[in-house]
Amino acid sequence: MKREKQTECLRCGTCCQKGGPALHGQDLHLVRSGQLPLDDLITIRRGELAYSPLSDRIEPVLQELVKIRGTGQDWCCCYYVPAGIGCSIYGSRPMACGVLKCWQPEETLALVGQDLLSRLDILEEGDPHRLLVEEYERLCPCPDMREVEKKLIDPTENILRSLEMQVNTDLSFRDRMVQEFNLSLTEELFLFGRPLFQLLQTFGVVVSESSQGLRLTI
Repeated sequence: MKREKQTECLRCGTCCQKGGPALHGQDLHLVRSGQLPLDDLITIRRGELAYSPLSDRIEPVLQELVKIRGTGQDWCCCYYVPAGIGCSIYGSRPMACGVLKCWQPEETLALVGQDLLSRLDILEEGDPHRLLVEEYERLCPCPDMREVEKKLIDPTENILRSLEMQVNTDLSFRDRMVQEFNLSLTEELFLFGRPLFQLLQTFGVVVSESSQGLRLTI
């Protein structure tokens, strides 16, 4: 029997379960109006490794992007509700969700890397959090994690100690800002992205505590 060609969303939830979308310029009003609160966003910084739908590979992110955060081990979109409910913000979903057609992905692929929202796009002038982001990027820029991965294949003591210094500088800044501004974990993940030590753990780096801070071993 000839299979009928798909022409509309089946609302199976598969796309939602693969992760929340990146935000684009047209989505700024959703954030500014509070329809997409900052607590539900996470920043992927330039240099982090992420899946690229264009190459179908894990690659370093070439420009910062802000995504709807995920939940669970599979990083399912936090707005997806199973058991037949589906998207809980369907009427105010981001642009990438609105154009998504899993059976005809060309329009979605054309959006990749285009007009992406960054933290500084979202945070308005005068918002004190802008200064935190700028200071964080000055003190704790994210390294190219693909290059880091290569160095960790056969790491020297100097490489580990250099990464250790970066990890502890990163955590020290975060801890200070959390205390001074009473930031929640979700706010921290939007403002600063994931801590460097968590990114390194995906390469098999073992993180332990010491009296001098975190210690890295392979």
